[in-house]
Amino acid sequence: MHLSARNRVSTIAAAALSLAFVTFLVVGSSRAAFSGTTDNTANSVTAAGVALADDDTGSAMFNVTGMKPGDTQTKCIVVTYNGTITTGAPIQLYRSGVPTGTGLETYLDATVEIGTGGSFSSCTGFTPSSTIVTGTLADFLTTKTSYATAQSTGWTPTGSGQSRTFRVTLTMQDDNAAQAKSVNFGFTWEARS
Repeated sequence: MHLSARNRVSTIAAAALSLAFVTFLVVGSSRAAFSGTTDNTANSVTAAGVALADDDTGSAMFNVTGMKPGDTQTKCIVVTYNGTITTGAPIQLYRSGVPTGTGLETYLDATVEIGTGGSFSSCTGFTPSSTIVTGTLADFLTTKTSYATAQSTGWTPTGSGQSRTFRVTLTMQDDNAAQAKSVNFGFTWEARS
């Protein structure tokens, strides 16, 4: 074969190979032009919550000085369940923190009742449904120290916005040993799901 004929055959072969390659690319690209998708977007998950509030506006229930034997102090507080889940167990009542003072709790008889009506500013209209605590304040403060050892209130909220009023009564015993003693304490109401 002649050199120019060889060049012509090589050129034609190269052109045919190039055409085949381009055809492959075009066909391959054409196949990629078809597609389909589906989406599931904007998913959101929110956890339920357990929440309690009261009407004390940050004030102490008791701020009493000069109690004498036989004196009685009574205060009310409204506790409201604002959770988004049924608690599944009664609200529990126990002491808040560690009490301080010089031991007056031993000489104070304490009663806690649960009911409806009344408010933090006044127990007027309070109607008790049951008494949940009786004994000395010392008994309550030394035995009801956490959720695990708490006093059941017997109230199991079934929905948000439900309230109960707690009336707490403290009475000074007639005991000379109570003179000049003091106690600082608090209450905690706790709900769990």
